[in-house]
Amino acid sequence: MLPRKKCFRTLCLSLAIAFGSSSLATVPSQAITGYTPEVTVQSLAPKLVLKSSSASLKTVQVIAPTITKPFSVVGLTWLGRLPSDTVFTVRVREAGKWSSWNELHFDDDHGVDPESLESNGTRFGTDPLMTAVADGIQINMKSKSGIAPTDLKVDLVGSQETQQDRSLVASTRTFGTAGNLRNAAVTPAGGVVLRPNIVTRAQWGANETWRDPVPRMGTTILAGFVHHTATTNKYSPSQAPAQMRSLYAYFTKSLNYADMGYNFLVDQYGTVYEGRNACNFGDANPCDGPSLPVIGAHTAGLNLNTFAISAIGNYDTKRPSRPAAMVEAIASLMAWKLAPYGLAPNSNAEIISTDTSGRSKYGDGMKAITPVISGHRDVGKTACPGRYLYPYLPKIRARATELLAPVIHEVRVTPRLIDVNDPKPVNISAIIPAGGNWTLTVSDSITHEVLKTASGTQIETGLLDYTWDGTTALDLPVLAGRYLITINAAVGDAVLPATTTEVVIATKPSIVSDIEYQKLGRTKAQITWSNPADVLPATSQYIRVSSNGGKTYGKWTKTSKGLSKATFKNWKKGREYYLQVRSANSLGRSEILTKKFIMR
Repeated sequence: MLPRKKCFRTLCLSLAIAFGSSSLATVPSQAITGYTPEVTVQSLAPKLVLKSSSASLKTVQVIAPTITKPFSVVGLTWLGRLPSDTVFTVRVREAGKWSSWNELHFDDDHGVDPESLESNGTRFGTDPLMTAVADGIQINMKSKSGIAPTDLKVDLVGSQETQQDRSLVASTRTFGTAGNLRNAAVTPAGGVVLRPNIVTRAQWGANETWRDPVPRMGTTILAGFVHHTATTNKYSPSQAPAQMRSLYAYFTKSLNYADMGYNFLVDQYGTVYEGRNACNFGDANPCDGPSLPVIGAHTAGLNLNTFAISAIGNYDTKRPSRPAAMVEAIASLMAWKLAPYGLAPNSNAEIISTDTSGRSKYGDGMKAITPVISGHRDVGKTACPGRYLYPYLPKIRARATELLAPVIHEVRVTPRLIDVNDPKPVNISAIIPAGGNWTLTVSDSITHEVLKTASGTQIETGLLDYTWDGTTALDLPVLAGRYLITINAAVGDAVLPATTTEVVIATKPSIVSDIEYQKLGRTKAQITWSNPADVLPATSQYIRVSSNGGKTYGKWTKTSKGLSKATFKNWKKGREYYLQVRSANSLGRSEILTKKFIMR
């Protein structure tokens, strides 16, 4: 998250916004990505007006301005560090009414590493406060020390939801699909982790002219950190892209960072967004593959050789609205990034800190020992990622561990049910890791006799693609029956768990037999019958009755629970009844059996 710390509130200062010293910047409508909706960044220099002064209290007059340009994000930035007892509060005017006062948190522990090249020219700042569309603002500052910020600026950012934002949402919430195989990551043990479906910067409308053209890279990846943005939770799925644009503007235009602080962001609905860019200008997207250790600006002192995923919202004040979706999204990203380095989510990482702010738990030169998947609070003196998100870290680690396991992925066998009278080839596919030696066998599920085999070596991670034509090794067609398709694979000495899928070759049910009549009362009778032992058993039974010698029949009636019996009432003694019975399975219905009974 952006900066946060506890504060003491004894001395009150008020800041008033003076518009004569403000500047208003509107983002150019054209940029490298082609899709860059307008984002306004208003940078206002507040004027301090001293109202009274004493040995214990200084008061600054507050002037309430009216801002003509709408905004939805508020943040304060300044130069140098502030005393820890400084407290900022803000209220905004929305639809002509003033909101309640909200605290703007800040913490030196968040941000770029002071010794890095990116730190040149950067500013300290608060968490951005996201609001409804507003046009007025008031800021208060409380400080025990009475030290005012140097070069304080109030930054107001706004970006509206677009039609592309709305159309984007429906197709971006899937994880681990074969369509992402090209960017799959492979663990040293042969585990394949598919690239999550990530909304790219081009899709959410990042203006690439704002960032540094060449991203800074580390040499490896040691750990991943979970953050939250500490912004509003009141947003719809289609409003999240606009929030991404506003956060990006605040990082680059207000704090003067090289790019978005976080490597990835996840909204509360489980949609994944690309954060900090890993591409040089001119590179093809997506280029933030799992092996690229892009240096972010998220965890001061520990940014080198780590990455961060930030949940959009404030999870210190609100619970995740869809925790399962958020856990899946974060875990999928973590697994994909950790895979090439063979990192286990439940193991510990050792990272040498470079923090000089004093806000990290690990000072300059100290060794931070922390879980490979950590929360920001594990290494920093902060509440991030919030009291309501932090408890989900064990679930995130557990799910990431599952995704990293060396298994055969995306096994697909189609069709799995075939009519022996209308034979079709069986298409078999699976994702095998690079260097994987695989064997595919077709066997009888009863006798386990192997009927056909195939084998090969996967040169690069990709699809095993095989078609079984329904014949044996001697090219003889198999009979109706149940058959097992088994795939085995090994990468070096690592043997992957085998997968087995059943294919049924069958027919529609045979005609029923042994139909019998049993009198249960003066006007009540029960009819029972038997079904042959077909490869594919009947799942439904149907019966209908004629009381006029078979000239006309009533409607077909499905028996209860698929039982091979039916009970009839109000049958008349001495009358002939013709019954027709048939059964059905997934391939069709049997022939009809007709039988005559006389009610005795």
